[in-house]
Amino acid sequence: MRFGVHYLTTYLPESDGTSQEFYRRLFEQIQAAEELGFDDAWVTEHHFHEFGGLIPAPPVFLAALAGATSRIHLGVAISVLPLNNPLQNAEAYAMVDVISNGRLEFGVGRGANPEEYQDFRKGYDDSPLRLREHAEVLLQAWSDEPVTFRGELYEYDGVRVLPKPVQRPHPPVWVGASRSDDTFRWAGEKGFNLMTLPYQYEPSVLLHWIGVYREALRQHGHDPAGREVLGKFHVYVDDSDGRGRRDAEPYWLNYQRLHFDRGAWSFQNPRTADDYQAQVEQGQIIAGDPARCIELIQRYRETFPLTTFSGQFHYGGMPQDAALRSLRLFAERVMPAFKSSARPALVEGRASTSSA
Repeated sequence: MRFGVHYLTTYLPESDGTSQEFYRRLFEQIQAAEELGFDDAWVTEHHFHEFGGLIPAPPVFLAALAGATSRIHLGVAISVLPLNNPLQNAEAYAMVDVISNGRLEFGVGRGANPEEYQDFRKGYDDSPLRLREHAEVLLQAWSDEPVTFRGELYEYDGVRVLPKPVQRPHPPVWVGASRSDDTFRWAGEKGFNLMTLPYQYEPSVLLHWIGVYREALRQHGHDPAGREVLGKFHVYVDDSDGRGRRDAEPYWLNYQRLHFDRGAWSFQNPRTADDYQAQVEQGQIIAGDPARCIELIQRYRETFPLTTFSGQFHYGGMPQDAALRSLRLFAERVMPAFKSSARPALVEGRASTSSA
């Protein structure tokens, strides 16, 4: 499997310090992840709130990170396309790909916070169309031809966009899909990779959506075996299984409190300690000792055709030493169980092993 670290930041000044200190700690973690053999580092775009809002401009963060790393791929999960200008987005992310020497992973989506649309004074109702037209314009901008596009929302005539990304014809595109057949179908039609939240749904629901995605891939001439399917999770690893399950609780609750304060489409009431315990017991949070983490990841891999695991190792004011310890334990004692085995093939309903 492919493994990444994920940062949907939750900023608590009393725990995280100044914004300068917070960014320094994130850089330290991502540099450690690179040294430990992680494949990807993902950041999420959010605005105007402690929930995610310290990375409002991911290409700025990723361009700086490119100079502090050399191998790890640098991803956005996701760029909220309807909130951005497509030509400016194409320019900014192409710069990241150039500065990083071709390490950009470009995730796109509509976002999950209608409040951000309200703050930007943009309507949410046309966000599906804005997402699709923005993506078309951006891919044209990354091609060798000027952008000529006439849609319902965007119109350009012969605009030359520079620079061009290093990766040709363009960096890998991922779609963050979570709530509708249409988004999964569109991702498949375009041949893009897929980003999911496996813990969020009953398996039958997500398997249906992945089936919609894979059928669209086939219908439009794309090989499902050549596409990545990512699952993102909260992670906390400790030598002691009991301590690992226990110690992540306050940080997860802090994360969820900020999420609820900003607006959460996936739950209607504030999360509680009972919610945390239930999610740990059900394996929706990957918490515990390395053996338990391996067991849970294997369970998800056998249920869904996941090729990529993305772990959020720092959240809710977690101390730096705890985040780094969890990161190292995961890399040294969990990842080898999957890195040494054959990569799961993308098959209907379940993952199976095949030669890499």
